[in-house]
Amino acid sequence: YKMELIKQDYELLSLLNHCRYITTKQIVRLYFPDNTLKTATRRANLFTKKLSNLGLIAHLERRIGGIRAGSGSYIWYLTHKGTKVLHEIEPNVKLRFKNKYEPTQHHLKHQLFVTQIFVELKTLDLEKKITLETFAFEPKCWRSFATLLSNSTLKPDAFTKLTVGDFEDSYFFEADNATEHLGRVVAKCKQYIQYFNTGIEQRENEIFPLVIWVVPDEKRKLAILNRIKEDLNAYWELFAVVTLEELSDFIQGGRDE
Repeated sequence: YKMELIKQDYELLSLLNHCRYITTKQIVRLYFPDNTLKTATRRANLFTKKLSNLGLIAHLERRIGGIRAGSGSYIWYLTHKGTKVLHEIEPNVKLRFKNKYEPTQHHLKHQLFVTQIFVELKTLDLEKKITLETFAFEPKCWRSFATLLSNSTLKPDAFTKLTVGDFEDSYFFEADNATEHLGRVVAKCKQYIQYFNTGIEQRENEIFPLVIWVVPDEKRKLAILNRIKEDLNAYWELFAVVTLEELSDFIQGGRDE
């Protein structure tokens, strides 16, 4: 199948290796943005069918939006065979065996939310509104650091570096499905503050990335904002909270210095 695979096929395999799960709908937005929805969906279905017939990707039993939601709602992942094919052209790809179990609803929803953040940014990049320099999923975006008491690992959901006009911006992302207790959100913020205070990131990149909490709705946004302003003193300025709908505009606006 070396002959049969084109650049776009490898792109999707590589993306799945990083993001773990993607829906057909997300594939439509990433790979067929110029088509009408009907044409794009048909092309996405042919695209995934080809790779799934070759055994390189497969979809979960579960669908987004229930059983009757049609093939547009499949959730795809990379198979072991897919990883091996990818490994041939990207030798640093780790050959890991997929576990046999379906992911929990909670884990899946979270992963797809992170994939969606990537889709939003990639869409801006395709529309030439920004240049997406890097986008790192977990665990590539994790940061290890030592404090006096312990060694810690900061685990953002994603990290990106992008250019808007003449400005280079960098962000850590936290995908929040409004399922976490607010206390845990604050605890995570405090870990970012610890990392900020080591100065490691600033030494390496001259700037500390803004930490963006991406949330599903306005109610959650206000809850997090109020809580971090109460609990984090002046450090709350290291954080921004936006709904998924607001993300594109926020990114294009860059940072207010």
